[in-house]
Amino acid sequence: ARADIRRATRAAVKAQYSGLGRRIVERAFSRAEKHWDDDRLKTALPRLARATLDDIFASVGRGEMTSTDVLKAVYPDFKEEANAGPDTDGRGGWFGLESAENLKFKVPESDQRNAIPIRGGGDLPVQFAPEGGAVPGDRIVGILNPGEGITIYPIQSSALAQYDDQPERWLDVRWDIDENKSARFPARIRLDVINEPGVLGEVARVIGDSDGNIDNMIMSGKSRDFKEMIFDVEVWNLKHLSRIVADLRAKPNVSSVERITG
Repeated sequence: ARADIRRATRAAVKAQYSGLGRRIVERAFSRAEKHWDDDRLKTALPRLARATLDDIFASVGRGEMTSTDVLKAVYPDFKEEANAGPDTDGRGGWFGLESAENLKFKVPESDQRNAIPIRGGGDLPVQFAPEGGAVPGDRIVGILNPGEGITIYPIQSSALAQYDDQPERWLDVRWDIDENKSARFPARIRLDVINEPGVLGEVARVIGDSDGNIDNMIMSGKSRDFKEMIFDVEVWNLKHLSRIVADLRAKPNVSSVERITG
């Protein structure tokens, strides 16, 4: 029975990666303005060293193979445009999807019925970017990491620049918040404070009184008169984080406060 369960689980995971990979490939062919269908793709199986189309799609979904690899296998003369960048059209959402307050992780270019949920702790690993994280209310984007799953970044993160020339790794993701479960999310803030006794306690008190949770703190001396503090805090959402930042800025010993997003 345990073996049957393991086989069923592996099959479900592969199906999820395969569904994700198919949509990534569809989007790549559409962007390149190249025709494709399953029969055409089957002719590329030997060149991609895969036995079935599901194997191709699952490899793309896991990040083991790029959508450009598939394109070139079907169209050997295809030349990728340099620095194509992620696909945005100015309508408020990545890859043409509108932004919304309560977002769900979804595969791009899929409708409500065919969407594949991508949730942390599930079959497809989802993690937040290590520098700054993201909180509900942020516009977010997912980056597909080979063999690791998806890393979520706030859309304003400077770390996304390193993926500008890898558009096949960009995924439109939406928050999936269970309203029946409370959860905090990671954020990072940097403060410049006047170097006076008790300033650390005052800052920590403001964060605590605002219902924020301090997960980590680093303090360094910028000069004799000022200290720099970096706090990793856990908050409920973007509105909560903004309130903490505003409360900190109101303190006379705090010179500046900014959020770090990578």
